[in-house]
Amino acid sequence: MGSAPAIDLDQTRSVGQILRSTLRLYGEYPWLFWTLALAVMAPWDLAKLAITGVGPFGHAHHEGFLERESLGLLGATLILALISALHVHAVVVIGEGRRPRLGSVAWSGVRVLPVVGAAAVIADAGTELGFLALVIPGIVLWIRWIVVAQSAAIEQAGVRPALHRSWQLTRGHEWHVLGLILVVGVLVGAVGVGALLLTNGSRTSAGAVAVGIAINTLVASFSALTTALLYFDLRARQEET
Repeated sequence: MGSAPAIDLDQTRSVGQILRSTLRLYGEYPWLFWTLALAVMAPWDLAKLAITGVGPFGHAHHEGFLERESLGLLGATLILALISALHVHAVVVIGEGRRPRLGSVAWSGVRVLPVVGAAAVIADAGTELGFLALVIPGIVLWIRWIVVAQSAAIEQAGVRPALHRSWQLTRGHEWHVLGLILVVGVLVGAVGVGALLLTNGSRTSAGAVAVGIAINTLVASFSALTTALLYFDLRARQEET
């Protein structure tokens, strides 16, 4: 078998080029990225179903504020951080012209999860505080720490260096990052609306749960792959300057 098609990770990309590269990688390795995300998302969504009694897109009326926020924070940090670590390691392998193997990519992501998770928790907590204080600081922190999981996973220098590295990479490129966030947000929002219509809120039938898991997996995987390419784009921009 020939070597896998490589993607140039030293190239700067516009928002449109990042999205096109994301779709191209999906076209070449659809089951790789899907499986990497599904292996994390499916157990998480099923665990939430067991705890709350509702499907992936449902809302339990009896769910307390602390329970809801704890589950939300865990899902937004550790789960998405692991998916991000898996995807960015897969992109590295592809960029080196090697064929990504599921087992080795998975181990690379799991191995760095403690640092990636800790960095993501701190970044997300700081961003949430920024949104609670004033909206603008939250947006700024969200932009400046957008690639903290990727920095932690690839550079493996520690939690504080990962936070600093993301801040450093995004400096001067805030509008570029914000543009990508907005475009991806619109796409994810459209998928989310469709998901709510398909799963009908808190229904817990096997079909509704399966559709919810599939859509959650697709959204998380697409977001993680897009952000991985943003990370390498920002690195290339920094090297140019």
